[in-house]
Amino acid sequence: MNIFNRFLVILGILLIGSGCSAILMITFGMLDPEQMMPSPWHQIFTPLTQLEGTNWWSVVGVCLGLLCLGLCLLIVEFIPHSSKNSAVTVKKDDLGHITASLTSIQDLVNREAGKIEGILESSTKVKEGSDGIHLHCRLIVTPQASANVLGPQVQDRAKEVVERYLGKNVVEIHIQTQMAPLEKNTRRIQSRVR
Repeated sequence: MNIFNRFLVILGILLIGSGCSAILMITFGMLDPEQMMPSPWHQIFTPLTQLEGTNWWSVVGVCLGLLCLGLCLLIVEFIPHSSKNSAVTVKKDDLGHITASLTSIQDLVNREAGKIEGILESSTKVKEGSDGIHLHCRLIVTPQASANVLGPQVQDRAKEVVERYLGKNVVEIHIQTQMAPLEKNTRRIQSRVR
């Protein structure tokens, strides 16, 4: 959400909150509409001072509900959003910082995995931790392939290519093999034609 939209949301929340607060104060008898507002407006709010029973509870309940909702939305707007990190920081110094996109790292690992005989498709997820890079690779393999042989090959190649590309340690590589096709919404790289 851009700054202008965020400003409008916050302004709307504050206006609704102040309106609900004023209605509650009038309903509880803390404010007198005749003293507070000009002639046509006090006639609208004066009946709020005479509410009883279910009507009183309804007005108080709706106003308190709107105030709570507005407060929650205001807190959400002011809390910095932890957006999903889409890049890995390679280097940061006085001149600036260098990053590599997660998709480029995923494509790099998928391309390397696709070069190994017996792997038909590869889908990789990359996560940067405080201790280094973590990879999770899902592979579609041929029925003749051996997960015991392919797994370590993919781990070695992925570790080598990512460490060379990023200059950061790869501390964990999980390999999951399957013979069924990967889901359509994951990133896939077809290996060379066999």
